[in-house]
Amino acid sequence: MVDVIAQDIAQFFREEYRTNEDGQRYRAKHAVRSKRGERTMSLWADIDDDKAPREHFVRSFAQRRQQIVGDCFQLKTDVDVYNGKNPGKIPIQVPLNFTLDVEELQLPLKGKKAA
Repeated sequence: MVDVIAQDIAQFFREEYRTNEDGQRYRAKHAVRSKRGERTMSLWADIDDDKAPREHFVRSFAQRRQQIVGDCFQLKTDVDVYNGKNPGKIPIQVPLNFTLDVEELQLPLKGKKAA
């Protein structure tokens, strides 16, 4: 029962977004996962809480980045396996450099800042 309630709370925290004065929509709560014995626990902090330690967010962002890297690794593996199974077809190419994609998504916000 406790695990179910914890999952519900985590889901609620993950879905809380706010918008700052520049029009940037951001996730309000950020978790840091850590292991205590056999259990994995999540400690949450609010990005708007001035008392939340910077180190919490450094760890949280690093953990989220690792999740993204893991997703990219799996995508690359899946594409490689597909291409290997289909040697007579044009290989599918999936670029994993997201710099331009992120910059493109930021363009509307940059226009608002200048205004």
